Parts: sequence; C-alpha cells; structure tokens
Amino acid sequence: MKLETWLPIYERICDDFKFDRAKDVRSAQLLAEMIGDRGTRTLAGWKGRLPATVLVCGGSPSLADEVSSIEIKDMVIAADSATTVLVEAGIHPEIVVTDLDGIIEDQSELSRKGTTLFLHAHGDNVDPLRRYFGDFPGPVVGTCQCPPPPGLVNFGGFTDGDRAACICAALGARKILLAGFDFDNPSEKVGKNRDVKLRKLEWARKILDAVRAEGVTVVNASEDTAAP
Repeated sequence: MKLETWLPIYERICDDFKFDRAKDVRSAQLLAEMIGDRGTRTLAGWKGRLPATVLVCGGSPSLADEVSSIEIKDMVIAADSATTVLVEAGIHPEIVVTDLDGIIEDQSELSRKGTTLFLHAHGDNVDPLRRYFGDFPGPVVGTCQCPPPPGLVNFGGFTDGDRAACICAALGARKILLAGFDFDNPSEKVGKNRDVKLRKLEWARKILDAVRAEGVTVVNASEDTAAP
C-alpha cells in the first residue's frame, strides 16, 4: 500500500482508538536507531524473491485446523502468534510479521534458522523492542505505522495479519491466501479487551479490502478454487 494511501487510514485509526501519534514516532525512531542499515539490506535481498501467490497465516483459534485441512504449496508468511501454531505443525514460515506480542522464543529460533522478521514499532511496544531486539540474529526489516524514519519502511497495515498482507502485496504477491483470519472470534489474550480487539479486526477487514482495491486477490485459502 502506498504511503499516501495508508496515512489517511492511519489518522482515522488514531482518532478511533485515541492513539498518541508521538509515541508511534518515538518507537519508530528507537527501532531505526537499533536496526541501522540492516533492514534496508534485508529488504533488498527480497527483491524479486516473493512468488505471485503466498499463504498468510493469522492468529485466530481456527488456524491449526485450517492448516491441517489444506494443501500447503505456497510460501508461508506468519503473523506474530501464528508462528507458534505453524512451528508446532511442522511448517516453516519464510517471513514472520510481528510486533512482539507472540511467543518470542519461537520467533527467535526461526530467526536463527534464516526466517526474515518484519519487526513492527508502535507506541505500545517500546519496552519489548528494547528487551528482545537482540534475540533476532537473522534477517530483519523494521516497519512502523507512522511516517517512517530512515531505515524503516511503512507498507501499511494495522494488525499483524493485515500488515503481513500489505507487505506481501508491496513485495510483489498478486494472490494472497488467508488462513487463521476470523474477524468475529478473536483469540483470547490475557489483559486484552475483546471489544477493542473486535474493533481492530474491523479495521483489518477494511485494510484487506483496500489491498484488494489495488488489484491484489485476497481470498481465504479454504475457498480458493483456482487451478493449481
């Protein structure tokens, strides 16, 4: 998603949730300082590597059942907490999109094995960024949701799942298959307000519609009827 398309959506999200934009900026600047030119080099390495069709896995409770019932023949991208479910199923994601809200040990282990992490900075995860950044020795790209400082990128996206779709579209995917996306039944997390999560998922739905509007096919993997 182009920045000029994303930023008006971002402003509406900030107004909806009363987010402090200055906190987003500070978090982005912190990540930019830590990542240096590492993210730019990693991103350059992905140029031309993403296939036309990818499978993006979200963190809904249905993910384990979904991945066990579909034939996985495309590159797999995990959205944060989906990482652990995939690892337990013996599936190796090539990319993990995370704001450090999932199980860090699993993401760190994949990083050591060469999985690329798209590490996201926002106003509520400054402490996790400081605490865990050093746990990712593999390729890393830094992202943010505000205007990006040098060294970070902003492909659009609000939740890890729809951000993963935005990243894939920006890297060249023309069809994005979804697994583990349930906009009505979010995963329960300790300390997380379910009503707020539902509102976030409604924004995620809108953002995926915006990706579709840019000419990218976005469809549930279980409903994909295209010939192999």
